[in-house]
Amino acid sequence: MSSIRVWYGLVLFLVVCGLPPHAEYPDFPDFEPIFQVGGNLQAPGAVLLNEQECTATTRCGRKCLDILADTDPYEAVTWNFRVNHPRWSASEKFTLRVTFVDEGAGLIAPQTLTDDAFNGAYSGPTRQHSYTRLNTGTLRHAWFELSGNPSLPSASAHPHLRISGLQHLVEIQIGPVLEDAAWQSIKDNVPRQVAPMVTLSRPMELVTTAGVAVTQSGEGDLQSSLDAMVDLAPLARVLGFTSIESYLIWRRIEPDQEGVFDFSFYDAVVDRLKEYGLKWFPLLVVGSAYALPDWFAASSENVGFRCVEHSLENPIQSIWSPYHKRHVTRVLTAIGAHYEPMHVLEGVRLGPSGNYGESQYPAGGNWGLRGDAMHIHIGWWAGDSYARADWQHWLEERYGDIAALNAAWDGAAYTDFQEIDIILPQVIRSRRQRLDFTQWYTDSMSDWCAWWAQEARAVLPHTPMYQSAGGWGFREAGTDYAAQAKAMVPLKGGIRLTNETDNFEQNTCATRMAITAARHYGIPIATEPASSHTARGVAGRLFELLSVNGTHFFTYQGNIFNQPMAIESWLTTLPLMDRRGTPLVEVALYYPETMNQYEDAAFRHLYAWGFNPRAMELRRVVEVDYVDEHLIREGFLDKYKALVFVWGNVIEADVLAVMDAWMRRGGMILYPSFPRGALQTVEGDTAVFARWSHGDTGDGAFRRFKGDMDPPSLYADFVRNTLSGLSTLAPVTRALIDAERPEQVFMTAFEDGSIGVLNYEAGEVKISIPGRPSIRLLPFQVTLLHDQ
Repeated sequence: MSSIRVWYGLVLFLVVCGLPPHAEYPDFPDFEPIFQVGGNLQAPGAVLLNEQECTATTRCGRKCLDILADTDPYEAVTWNFRVNHPRWSASEKFTLRVTFVDEGAGLIAPQTLTDDAFNGAYSGPTRQHSYTRLNTGTLRHAWFELSGNPSLPSASAHPHLRISGLQHLVEIQIGPVLEDAAWQSIKDNVPRQVAPMVTLSRPMELVTTAGVAVTQSGEGDLQSSLDAMVDLAPLARVLGFTSIESYLIWRRIEPDQEGVFDFSFYDAVVDRLKEYGLKWFPLLVVGSAYALPDWFAASSENVGFRCVEHSLENPIQSIWSPYHKRHVTRVLTAIGAHYEPMHVLEGVRLGPSGNYGESQYPAGGNWGLRGDAMHIHIGWWAGDSYARADWQHWLEERYGDIAALNAAWDGAAYTDFQEIDIILPQVIRSRRQRLDFTQWYTDSMSDWCAWWAQEARAVLPHTPMYQSAGGWGFREAGTDYAAQAKAMVPLKGGIRLTNETDNFEQNTCATRMAITAARHYGIPIATEPASSHTARGVAGRLFELLSVNGTHFFTYQGNIFNQPMAIESWLTTLPLMDRRGTPLVEVALYYPETMNQYEDAAFRHLYAWGFNPRAMELRRVVEVDYVDEHLIREGFLDKYKALVFVWGNVIEADVLAVMDAWMRRGGMILYPSFPRGALQTVEGDTAVFARWSHGDTGDGAFRRFKGDMDPPSLYADFVRNTLSGLSTLAPVTRALIDAERPEQVFMTAFEDGSIGVLNYEAGEVKISIPGRPSIRLLPFQVTLLHDQ
C-alpha cells in the first residue's frame, strides 16, 4: 500500500514542533504587523471580514487561524481583509510578509483590490518567494511585492486584500519594496530538502511543470525559470511528483548556426531539479514554428505546411519536405548524446509535428516563429509541392496503372498520375477517391511519427519515451491512434494522450480509442490535459488511469498547486493507483474510422458531432473499449462479447467480414436506428446487413434499436436492457450494468473481481450494486471495492 505521510495533529506536534524554523531570515526593521492572531495590536491595520469562517487553533505552540476548506472546484475560499494602513493607502508598491505554520501543501496567493466598481478587480503579486506550503512543520514567512491603489476608498465595497491557499495563519506584516539582495536571501531560505506527502509502492511517472519558460522570449528566460523553480519544484516534490516537464526546443540549443550546440539553458534547469530529488521529462520539439532557429528559418531548407483551403503557408515544417529529416536526426542525436549519459531523464515526450509538438497536422493555437502570428486552422495541410508529388507516387503504387484508378474513382478520366492534384475532400464526389486521399494523408502522418520515434530511440536507447497524440479524432488532424500506438511497440515506447479536460465523459471519448489500442498492443499509457482542469479533473483523470492500468500522469502546475480542493483530491486519490490492475472490458464500441474519413459528421465538430453524445450515454451504462478497423482486422474483436454501433453506416468490406465471422461464433452486435439506411460497404453492398436483419447470425445475435436516437439516452436504455440479459457477460459486468446510481457515477470492473467507482456528481451519492452492500461517496471521490 501507499505510504501517505500527511503530518497532522499529535504526530506532527511531537516530531516536528520542537524544531526551529527552517532557516533564519534577515532582519527587516521597517515591517509592521497589520494582523496578528492572539496579539495585542493597539491599532490593527487589517480587519478580517470573514472571521466567522475561521477557527482558532494552536500549531507547534503558536496561536493561528484556519479557514474553511474549499468545497467548490470553481471558486476558492479566501481570507478577506479590509486594510487601513498608511503604507497600503499611500504607496504604489509595498511588500507583505505572511507568517504561517507550514503544515500541508499548496500555494499561497494574495490579491489586492485595484478597482472597486461592479464585482471588483484584483491583481496578484509582481514578485513573490517562499509562498508555497511545503509541509515542513516549521514557522515560515511568505513574501509578496504588491501594487496598491491610493485612490481606493478606505470603506470600499470589496475586501482590500484576498488570500487563497493559506492555512494556519499567524501574522501579516507590511513593509517597503525590498532590494534584490533581500529577495536573494529570501530565496536562499526556501526549503530544499522536503519529503513527499504521498509515495506509491507501484511507482508511476508523475509529471508536472514548475515555471520553466516554454518559448524563447528573451535573455531573462533562464533566471525567471530558475526563480520560479525555487518555490514550485519543492512543492512538486512534496506532492509526490517524480519529474518536471519542460519544452526542449531546437532554437535554444542550436541558436546561431548549424552544428554549434549550446545546452546551458537546460543544463541549469536540470541542475536545479537535482537539488530537489526530481528528474526531468522534456518534450522534444524540432519542427514546430516556435522551435525553429532564426538561421534555419531564413534558409532555403525552411519548407512549411501549406493549406489546401487557402494555399497559404504555415512555418510548421512540412512532413514531406526533403530537408527537414536531416535536421531532426542531427538535433535528436545531439540531445541523446548530451543527456542520456547524465541519468537525469525520467523519460521524454516526442513532439514530431503540430503547433505545440504533437503527432498531428496544424490545427489550433498560434505559437508562431519568434511569437509572430501565423496562418493556422483545422484543415487539410497538404498543399505544398512535395506533398503533391508524394500523393501522386502513393496512388501509382496503389493502383499500378491509371485505368485501375479511374475505375475505382467512379469513372474518372485521368490519363496520367501526374495530372492528379490535391483537392479539398469536401468537394470530392467519388467515395473511394476521398477515402484514398484521407488514408494517404493519415498514413503520411503515422509514418512520419513512427520514423521520428525510431530516430529518438536510436539516440536514447535506455530512456522511456511517449508519442504525443492529441486532438479528438477529426481526420484533418491526421492522428491514427491505433497506428501510432502500434508503431511504439518495437521501440518499447508508450503513447501520451494530450487532450483531457474536466469533463470525464469527453475525456473517455477523446482518449479511449488510443487507450484501447495501447492496452492491446501492451504499451505504456499516459494522459495529459489539453490545458486546465479543477479538482474534478484530478479525480476523473486519475480514475481513468486506474481503470486502464496506466503508468504516467501529467498535469500543469496550476491545475493542482493553487487549488486546495485539487490538492486534497490528489492526496486522497493517488494512493489508489497502487491497486490498479487489469481491467475487465467485455463490451466494445465500433469506432467508425471509415465514416470519419468519408465525411465530417462523426468527429469533426467538437460540440456537434454524431459519435460522442451516444458514446457518452453508453459509458453511463457500462465500461467500453473502442475498436476501429485496425484493431478489428488484427483480431482484437475476439476479446469482447458485444459490439455496439453508435454512428456510421459505411464500412470497408473486409472489416465487415471480420465482424460477421465474429458474430457467427457467438458475438452480439447492437445497432442504432440512425442512420435509417442499412450498413453498407464502401462499394454500397448491403447484403451482410440484410442477412443480419433476417436473423442469419450463426451462434450470435443482432439487435437493432427501433426508436428515436434523440435523446441519446433512449438508445442507451436499449443497450442496458439488452446487455443485462446477455448470459455470456461476466457476473461483475452484469452487476455494473444493473447497479443503481446517478448518471454521473462511473464504474469499471477488473479481472480480479474488484470494482472502481467514481462519483462525478456535485453532491454525495448512494450506489447500490447487486450482491454488495450499498455505499455512499462524496463529490468527486474515487473508491475501489474488493471482490466479495
